[in-house]
Amino acid sequence: MAHVAIPGGVIAYRTELRRKGGIYALGGAAMVAAVGGLLLLLPGRIAGVAGFALIIAACPLLVAFGIPITTGVSTIAIGVALSLALWCGLGQWAAHRATKRPIADWRDWWSVMWPLALAMSVGGFAGFAMFALSVL
Repeated sequence: MAHVAIPGGVIAYRTELRRKGGIYALGGAAMVAAVGGLLLLLPGRIAGVAGFALIIAACPLLVAFGIPITTGVSTIAIGVALSLALWCGLGQWAAHRATKRPIADWRDWWSVMWPLALAMSVGGFAGFAMFALSVL
């Protein structure tokens, strides 16, 4: 007899969590970057600074590619792609860690994911601060 997960059951929920954890992290980062991009298009200094901060929070590897100074399309594309791939990988890792428990849900995923998301965003800001201090 084949083992089939009961829809909405514990095994099906854990499987869904493992399948979609990286996609949700990737989608969240993409939405934050999109809001940041929209804020950059608005006139005004405050909207620009807030938009740039959101973009750095969503794509922290942009600073490693020197984005405030170099603005080549290929450099930006590589930085964004690698940042989003990193978010996807962290989301998958958080899903794997959260589903080690027999009964896991999205709160368990988020309890593993939020420190990683905070560390990535703070790392992007710290990299930008070091970059800005070295340029000034």
